[in-house]
This record gives sequence, C-alpha cells and structure tokens, in this order.
Amino acid sequence: MAMGGPPARLVLAKSAVIDTWPGDQIIWRAHPHDFGSAQFDTRQDQDARFSTIRFRGQVLPVLYGGENDLAVASETIFHTIDGAGSAARPRRVFLDQYLTWQWSMVQTTRPIHLIRLDGRGLASLGTNRHDLIESSRMSYPTTRSWAQSLALARPDADGMWWQSRQEPARWAVVLFGGIPCRAGGFSPGDVQGFQPAVPFASPAGLERLDQLGLDAGITIVRP
Repeated sequence: MAMGGPPARLVLAKSAVIDTWPGDQIIWRAHPHDFGSAQFDTRQDQDARFSTIRFRGQVLPVLYGGENDLAVASETIFHTIDGAGSAARPRRVFLDQYLTWQWSMVQTTRPIHLIRLDGRGLASLGTNRHDLIESSRMSYPTTRSWAQSLALARPDADGMWWQSRQEPARWAVVLFGGIPCRAGGFSPGDVQGFQPAVPFASPAGLERLDQLGLDAGITIVRP
C-alpha cells in the first residue's frame, strides 16, 4: 500500500510535537566539499528524503546531521542500503562517489525547536516510522511533501529530528535555514563550525569510513 500524503496544514499545526534542545548542541555532518561545515544546502534539485522543499515558493535551506559519525553516515552515504535483516542487494558503498566529501562538526549557539519524528511524534501526526523514515527512495516525493507541509504548518520550527533509519538508537536531524517571512530557521552565526573538517580522502577520513563500514556490515569499495 502506498503511503499517504500529509493532512491539512491546520491539522499538522495542532498535532506536531515540538521539542526544545539546548543551545550548545553538537551535530556531526558528512557532506560534499562544496559546503562549509556550517553552510546550509540551497540547491533546488535534491532528491533526498526531506529536501529539496520550499516555503511559499522559496527553497528552504537545509543542513543534515546526526549525533555522531555513525548516525550521520547512516543518513547520507549509507542511506540507500537495505537493512541488514532484509538486504536484497550487496551492502556496499563505492568510495569514488564520495571522494569530495568531508566529515565535520557544528555547534548551535541558541536553543533550537525541532519537530519530533520519533514514535510519539509520528503517531501524533497520523503517520509512522515505516512510511516516513524507513521507506525507500521511491517514496521521497511523498516524504518531501510531509517535510514541506510541516515547515509551512509550523513556521516557528527550526527543523526536525528522528531516530536514524539504519541506526535507530541514534538521532538524526535536518535543520532549516532562515528565510524571509518565516519565524523559525537559523540565521548566520546560529550554527558554527566546531572542529576542523576531515576530508574523506585523507588517511584519517578513510580510516573512519572503513571503521564505520565494518561496524555496520557495509563494504567500502575502493576505486
């Protein structure tokens, strides 16, 4: 059965659960060199679970992250890999697709208000983890419609958080950048680089990637 689209905006506005996180939150990232550690993605053509989305016709900038390197790898470079218990394809990642990526860390400088997409938050919205978090790439147009509707229904929200698809014991986030006519979202300085970035192609970056692959049962295939 195909997953359903989001309910009306007023329903989402009343049912969305908003959590407030402290102002010194450390967030890990894995992202292309095209972006600095604290830079939001404003590309208009991304085919990800929660981006690209728009707010009243404007691209809503996003920054994906997680609580540690495993969580953020699970939501980016490992995100299309089948679960270990139901793998229909080899569990592997080709390194040459990510040689221009890097590991980085950022820190928020103010409290942040995130829409909760764990079990309780999803139930309140009338959806579930299987549909919104664990579904395949074929569902991305629908999951993006949920993200866009939530951003519209709760313009005070700074983003959303959930338990990682590949690593459900770890949290992941998507933060929204600030744009005119929307109260929530991050302005310059609200998110800052925390430590120097580590390129995937560096010895330290490759060692980290290999270890994460080993821990997750995923093979990192060299060029």
